[in-house]
Amino acid sequence: MEVSQFLLVFLHVPVLTVLSREVTWGRIVVDGNTPVAKTDENYVCMTLDVWPFNECPQTPCVWDGNASMLVLNLSLPILTKAVEAFGTLRIRLGGTLQDKLIYDVGSFKGRCHPFERSNSSLFLITEGCFYMERWDELNRFFNKTGAIVTFGLNAMLGRNNTMGKQWEGDWNYSNTEALIQYTIEKNYQIDSWEFGNELGGYNSIGASITAARYAKGSIKLREIIDRLYKNSRQKPSIVAPGAFFDASWYEDFVNETGPNVVDVLTHHVYNMGAGNDTEIIHKFLDPSYLSRESSTFQKLENVVQNHAPWTVAWVGEAGGAYGGGSPYVSNTFVDGFWYIDQLGMAALYNTKVYCRQTLVGGHYGVLRPETLTPSPDYYGALLFHRLMGPGVLKVDNNVSSYLRAYAHCSRERTGITVLFINMSNQTDFIIEIENHTNVSLAEKTSRMRQISKGGSKVSDLGAQREEYHLTPSNGLLKSPTVLLNGKILETTEEGDLPNLTPVYRQSNSSISIATWSISFVVVPNFVASGCK
Repeated sequence: MEVSQFLLVFLHVPVLTVLSREVTWGRIVVDGNTPVAKTDENYVCMTLDVWPFNECPQTPCVWDGNASMLVLNLSLPILTKAVEAFGTLRIRLGGTLQDKLIYDVGSFKGRCHPFERSNSSLFLITEGCFYMERWDELNRFFNKTGAIVTFGLNAMLGRNNTMGKQWEGDWNYSNTEALIQYTIEKNYQIDSWEFGNELGGYNSIGASITAARYAKGSIKLREIIDRLYKNSRQKPSIVAPGAFFDASWYEDFVNETGPNVVDVLTHHVYNMGAGNDTEIIHKFLDPSYLSRESSTFQKLENVVQNHAPWTVAWVGEAGGAYGGGSPYVSNTFVDGFWYIDQLGMAALYNTKVYCRQTLVGGHYGVLRPETLTPSPDYYGALLFHRLMGPGVLKVDNNVSSYLRAYAHCSRERTGITVLFINMSNQTDFIIEIENHTNVSLAEKTSRMRQISKGGSKVSDLGAQREEYHLTPSNGLLKSPTVLLNGKILETTEEGDLPNLTPVYRQSNSSISIATWSISFVVVPNFVASGCK
């Protein structure tokens, strides 16, 4: 107890600089022996939404209809290069109107029409048509860019509204079956089919379906996929329900379906509130507020472990602020304090995939609607994808609530990568990464004395490490541009992305984390037996 108290004293020694900013020396401990969780190899995911209309209740517009998956210009080089940069970017197609989308194929061919606004229809919009020519175009784009595809299916066809938000009746699966059959005949590679969007639980949007009825439709979809893909080498997964998490509804749903039906339990996250909230930025700077969402990830992990161990958990859609995102926030540097932090947080609870709303569209698009130039979050996501491997490691971090730290096994190389997020505008941190090994308390005490005096690093790992420090342009949180190691990141006129070049430091030196920054630190010689 006395030793612990002594260590804490020397972990938090504020040092005033000439600029009246503080510098805090600290230590994080990474346990590389055994991963505490594991993500999918393609954890980072982006969405393309169906919504086809311009939404301009204010300036700038909340949504540009040209971003819809139905009409997005797929021939633009900058779009192609932005997706190709990930190598294998997972893309989820869907959203609110996926449950009003009629596929122009089979018995429905020639019988559907484009979306129109209608005061008497669900979501105030009529059913709309998804033409197979567009499905062909999308799949050519996916094949060209290496994208991994999740397609959101219409789970509402055939149902009828009985009272309030409640919808009853059996799912009419014939249109979905025809689409899947067409997809197989064209040899299009679909990783997963998602059944419905935000239709389950107490926070359902627009329409609500009971867990039992939802399960019945999911079982039918499983029968269709098993039958149509029986001669295929790879069978797509079923993803459901794409709802806001409701523990009792999710438990009822998996109990009704039983094993071998649904492969992925997916939920949506918009924990930052309404995009038109003029005070929303304060939430992005409040570590305690950002931490609240961890309970949702934990509760879904518990449902998977205790009720549906045959499934895995995904975040199927997350935009931070709902309603298209927040202007001058969702597409600026400060959004990373929510988004990049939540990528790290969700992974700790065995979330396998995390889909950002959106790739293009709304204020929360990581590519800007008009120019498709990347936002700061795009670069943060790309670095996360390239550097953070599937193995998630435990981190002990008592330095400050404003300093986040997440560690993963490095992707496709030895060692670990640590993500630091400094949400403070007053404190720079100088950090040592220590390996969780059987070091004596006396030795740890001696080492911490050295740290508190600005002395040598705790662990001398020998080789150079890579550092990628993202900071806002001109030090402005709402900056739409971002610096990497002090150099602005911008595309060329031809749409080429800039090189994401690290700075190199000796591994036996401490790590400097500036105020208002997001940093990835790759330590190749960190001995982590759990990463082999």
